[in-house]
Amino acid sequence: MHLVTTWFGSFLLDDGKVVAAKPFPKEPEAIADRLARTEEWKVLDEERALMEGLDEVFVYEPRLERAGGNFVAGPVPFLNPEDFGYDRALLHEAMLAVARRRMRKAVGPDDYAAQAVAAYDDLAEVANQLLERLREWYGLHYPELAKVVDDEKFLGLVAEHGDRGSMPFETGASVGAELGLEDRQTVMRFAGLAHDVQRVRREVEAFLAARMKAIAPNVTHLAGPIIGARLVALAGGVEALARLPSSTIQLLGAERALFRHLREGTRPPKHGVLFQHPWIHRAPRWQRGALARAFAGKLAMAARADAYTKRFIADQLKTDLEAAMAEAKRRHADAPPPRRARLVRRRGARRR
Repeated sequence: MHLVTTWFGSFLLDDGKVVAAKPFPKEPEAIADRLARTEEWKVLDEERALMEGLDEVFVYEPRLERAGGNFVAGPVPFLNPEDFGYDRALLHEAMLAVARRRMRKAVGPDDYAAQAVAAYDDLAEVANQLLERLREWYGLHYPELAKVVDDEKFLGLVAEHGDRGSMPFETGASVGAELGLEDRQTVMRFAGLAHDVQRVRREVEAFLAARMKAIAPNVTHLAGPIIGARLVALAGGVEALARLPSSTIQLLGAERALFRHLREGTRPPKHGVLFQHPWIHRAPRWQRGALARAFAGKLAMAARADAYTKRFIADQLKTDLEAAMAEAKRRHADAPPPRRARLVRRRGARRR
C-alpha cells in the first residue's frame, strides 16, 4: 500500500488505484489548517487512520516515517481533485487562507519593538520641534520663564497657567509683551499638546524597556532598551541580529558612511548606532573604534544567547566588556599624531 496526501485529502493506493480515502472537509480554513500542520512536519489524523492496522505502508514524505511509513523516492501519483468533488475555486480560497496564516505568523514581538522605537524617534523629533516653537511663541510674553525652569516644568506651567501673572511664584519684572485672551488660550492648548507628546514619548520608552527585556534581555542589559531596539530593527529581528558577525553589528546604522567609503574612498566608519551609547560617545575620538569593536563583539554573543539558548549571560558579558574596554583605553591612551592630508584622485583622472 502507498499513502498519498494531497491538498484535498489522504489516500491509500494499491497498484495506482485508490482503495481507501479520507477527504478533507470542503472548507478553506480546514484545508489550510491541515496544510499548515504538514508544513510543521506533523502527522494528520486522516493519515493515522489510514495507516492503522496495516503491516507495511510506503510513503512519499519523510515526515510520515515517524508514523511507521517506509519512505520511497519517486514521483508522487497524481490524483485529480475534480474526481473527488473538489474544484480550483476551493483551492484558491485555501491558498489565500494559508497565506494569511503565514503573514500573521511572520509578525513577531521584535517587529512591534522595531515600530515602537521608530515611533519613539518620531515623537522625540516632534517634541523638540514643539518645544522650540513654544519657547519662541511664549517668549514674546514671558521670555524669562524658559531660563529658570526645565523643559518639562516649562510645558506644564504654560499649559496650566498661561499668563505670567497667573504663575504660582513671583515672576518679577518682565520685558515680555501683554498676552491677549485668545492668544493665551491658543498658547495654552499648544503647550498642552507638547506636554502630551512628551508624556506619550515616556510611555513608549517604558513599553520598549519592558518589551526588549522580554525578547532580548541580554542585548538590553548591555546596550539599553533604546539602542537594543534600534539594533534589532536595523538587523530585521532578534534572530537576524544573532546571525550577524560582530563587525556588521558594529556598523549598523552607518550604511551611508560605509557606502561613501566604498564609492569615494573616504575614511571608513568606526561605529553606527553604538555611538549613541555613553561608553562610546563620551570616549576620546581615537578610542571609539576599539571600544565599538569590543562592544559589538559582546553584543553578538548576547544576541545569540537571546535568540537560541535563552540563557541570561549579560552579567558576565558586561564584566568581560568592561575589562576589554579598560584594556583598549590603556592601549590607546595617547592621541595619535595627526595624519597628513591625502589627495584623493578622482576616478578616471589622467596622470601627469
